[in-house]
Amino acid sequence: MRRMGAFVLAAAISTLPAAGQSNSAAKSAAKATPRMADGKPDLSGFWQGPLLRNMFESVGGPPFTPAGEAAYRYNMTQSVNPEGICLFAGVPRASISGVPFEILQNSNRVAFLYELMTTWRSIPIDGRKQPPLDDIEPSFFGHGVGRWEGDTLVIDSIGFKDKQSWVDDDAHPHSDAMHVVERWSRPDWNHLKHDLWVEDPKFYTKPWTFSRVYNHMAPGKQPMEYACTENNKDLEHGLGFGPHQPEKYDGKQ
Repeated sequence: MRRMGAFVLAAAISTLPAAGQSNSAAKSAAKATPRMADGKPDLSGFWQGPLLRNMFESVGGPPFTPAGEAAYRYNMTQSVNPEGICLFAGVPRASISGVPFEILQNSNRVAFLYELMTTWRSIPIDGRKQPPLDDIEPSFFGHGVGRWEGDTLVIDSIGFKDKQSWVDDDAHPHSDAMHVVERWSRPDWNHLKHDLWVEDPKFYTKPWTFSRVYNHMAPGKQPMEYACTENNKDLEHGLGFGPHQPEKYDGKQ
């Protein structure tokens, strides 16, 4: 009996390293981060993450200034969801839509190809500085310039349109003073990490942040064609937030 007990104990102990080796093998089985010829992580691929409708829900609500509060009331009562009338989501909204996108990258530029509205943005990643704000034509995605900080791609964007543009699905506004800093990293082949920092001193009393991880889409899956005006009931009937009468939108906030 003593010999039998010793045998059973030894057998049990012998399985412990095997279990540890199994966990280690599973971790090592994850595909490594692909890299460009210059050694930088290759962020290219088809990516998708969960939908986030309200950017401020997890922090107890938006830290509005009086002007921001007024702009929010306007959006909720006299405006229309810009996406409902096929206007571009821009950033940060496009990054929380839950709709797939593709990244294409070379040593000088990175491009984001969004399924949402079939839009795109192309950003230099050579470390150049932002031009004077007065030289920038305002746009939904802003004027972005990129640089590498180690294995993290940092994209700095200014020069945003401030009319008919929301930061999320719940009508939170932004002004033309919005400043967005994105940090993109790829910890392994299957995941893309996105850390976002936003400041808008006209509409918010302090900056805000959020982080998320995108998953690489399954083999054979990729973003699809998105024709926003096709069968779009929002354009015909003005559905969505507020009274939704686009013809009454006067461009004021």
